Amino acid sequence: MKKSIISKFVSIILKIILSLGSISLFFIPYIYNFIGEYQNITFDDQTILYKTALYISAIIVLYIIFELIRIFGLVYKENPFNKNTEYSLKRIAISLMALSILTLTKSIFMPTLLSFSIALILFVGSLGVYVLSQVFKTAIEYKNEIDYTV
Repeated sequence: MKKSIISKFVSIILKIILSLGSISLFFIPYIYNFIGEYQNITFDDQTILYKTALYISAIIVLYIIFELIRIFGLVYKENPFNKNTEYSLKRIAISLMALSILTLTKSIFMPTLLSFSIALILFVGSLGVYVLSQVFKTAIEYKNEIDYTV
């Protein structure tokens, strides 16, 4: 399948985000201090639990972007209706659920309305991606049945 200009652009953007995100993992304390400068909060002021949750969240988000790049590649290199796409979608759903739980846990210790909202959005997004993986699973089964009959 030929890529459109928009799909090439999206592919490049995803790869740039993954690259910059991976590099920025090493600079999280500096980025946090730069942003927190306006609130007089530094990275060192936070608890070890908060710092760990921040790093885990960043790694989960990078993993989701990696899976999106993988799915995007499958769409254009081969048939997207295969088990790899289904499994990637399931892994994204699980990652979003983990991120939702992590955000909800953070909300319990540092309650804000925004954190609860983000946890809810991540949870619903996780369910949506899981449903999409089931749609792909069913489409793969139908495709295989058609392939066997032909």
